Amino acid sequence: MLKLRFPAVRSVGIAFALNLFATLFVMGADPYNHVTHGPILGRISAHGVGIWTRTAQSGSFAVRYGVSRDAMDVMSPAAATELDHDNTGVVFLTGLKANTKYYYEVVVTDNPVRTDRGGSFRTLPDSSELVDPELNPRGLFNFSFEFACGNNQNPGSSRGPALPTFRTMLKHLKDEIHFAILNGDWLYESQREYLPSQWLSQVGRTPEELPDVLKVAPTMVGVWQNYKHFLEQGATLAHWHREIPSFFTYDDHEILNDVWGAGTPGLRDRRAVFRDIGVRAWYDYLGWSNPTEFSQPIRFGKVTLQSGSDVLVDPAADFTSLDRDQANNLHVHWGGATAGVNDNALDGVGGDPNAGVYQIVEVLDKQRLRVSPAFKSDGMASYSIGRRSYYRMRLANCEFFVLDTRGQRQMHDTRDPHKPGLSMLGPVQRKWLLDGIGSSDADFIFVVSSVNFMVPHVGGNKVRAENKDDAWTVFFDEREALIDFWDNLDKPVFVLTGDLHNSFAIQITDNVWEFASGPHNSNNHWASDEGDRPANGKFQYGPREVDIHWSTFFRTDIPRTELQHPTYCVVQVNNVFDNPTAANTTRWVAFPKPQVIFQYYDGLTGRLRYAQSVRAH
Repeated sequence: MLKLRFPAVRSVGIAFALNLFATLFVMGADPYNHVTHGPILGRISAHGVGIWTRTAQSGSFAVRYGVSRDAMDVMSPAAATELDHDNTGVVFLTGLKANTKYYYEVVVTDNPVRTDRGGSFRTLPDSSELVDPELNPRGLFNFSFEFACGNNQNPGSSRGPALPTFRTMLKHLKDEIHFAILNGDWLYESQREYLPSQWLSQVGRTPEELPDVLKVAPTMVGVWQNYKHFLEQGATLAHWHREIPSFFTYDDHEILNDVWGAGTPGLRDRRAVFRDIGVRAWYDYLGWSNPTEFSQPIRFGKVTLQSGSDVLVDPAADFTSLDRDQANNLHVHWGGATAGVNDNALDGVGGDPNAGVYQIVEVLDKQRLRVSPAFKSDGMASYSIGRRSYYRMRLANCEFFVLDTRGQRQMHDTRDPHKPGLSMLGPVQRKWLLDGIGSSDADFIFVVSSVNFMVPHVGGNKVRAENKDDAWTVFFDEREALIDFWDNLDKPVFVLTGDLHNSFAIQITDNVWEFASGPHNSNNHWASDEGDRPANGKFQYGPREVDIHWSTFFRTDIPRTELQHPTYCVVQVNNVFDNPTAANTTRWVAFPKPQVIFQYYDGLTGRLRYAQSVRAH
């Protein structure tokens, strides 16, 4: 790739620069770095926001912003776009005014040509600015957010890259909601065969410049390409992310369809050990947005293993710097160019003889870890140590606990869903969840789970059909303990779920609800994929009967290709009401009993389908 630099361009004026750029573009030269993907808004707060961008080459970018489209007169510090993160980077704006609309545009460093890549956002309210000792002593405010899952764009399994739900939501929700929660399956496997050689050509680098992480995990370039492909063809999705700040969970398709058992030591499974490769790419593109107390990144390495040994030796590592409280377990990768391809025929075929899930038993010294089980074969292998990707966030009188239901998930058995001790979350995450909720003084608890809670996911495709169930309905022991704990609280608990390509509102107990939302774009599932549940009414699958208040529902006589009925949900938290003393003024008064309203809408028309209101105790 020809790389030219013109440091004096600014002095000759924008018009000349534009003409020069156009001429060089026709000639095939690339004189400047430029934005290829983004921006994406995230990490929204009362006084800040994150803005993600990808550039063609490694470099840097900044953000110009202001409270008027015609007066974006503040420039942020620059942030780097780094090669080993696929030339992606994030600018974090700080010191913003609360509850204020801002306009912004991405600026590529040393490029005089405007990017026209921008949009607008509104910061969240700040409780400390809203306190009224008599009428609103806690400084509460109303807020709303959208949540759903399932952005499949692949032909035959979705409405394709037009993604009409995002067009509908932009029409009805822009400037009306504060943020969105994309509850898993933003990504579906495509372009996963993409090769490091193709990626090097794309970014204009030589084989000698291949980043170390790709020497260990070369199939990561296929996941990066998957994100780029979906952003490129999904114009309405890209537009949505420029205007609506989002928080994210990852589910199976961000890694590999039906990822089970990533937390079970001794498991040898191609899909499970793709976890860290998929999750690292997810952080590069989406996961950066989430607040987290677990900031330790995934570690990748390449080692020589010995048969019968339970010691991993990596001369390039420093394991004494590993924070075990933040680390997940260790995976030895499957390897091969098709490790991340969603094809049943590849499961169990080939792969590194040592590929599998390992428990980290102890750190012996800088270069040595003791693991369990012992290795099976001599040979060179790639490995990774995962990270914890769950998080919590507080907003007014609401506390959100956003779970990772794939990273520590133990292997289930549909023949024994009551098995004691079997965990979806793993013991560390479960304790974090119970301790956090138990100590919270919030009026409302939101638990965000990418997989469903009360309805099984036993169909929908042919992947692993002999043991298929992605939901909590194969973890009854853990699920029932959580429900009993939540039911004894003095506040409502809402479990927000995704994965199943349908929406429903379920009352589990007087105190506990499940609200599933989606899909944004993926095809729906039949009722038979969901344990033959009814459209509404009483339903029991396992030890507990629940009441389905409403759902989207599809009989099995509908061809799967015709199951194209997207849904999204807007959650409105009503904490205060306006009692003005004069026209054109506001005076916010706290409700004695705040309420949360779950509103489900048709993704094609924006028409209201159902609403459910729940009050605080």
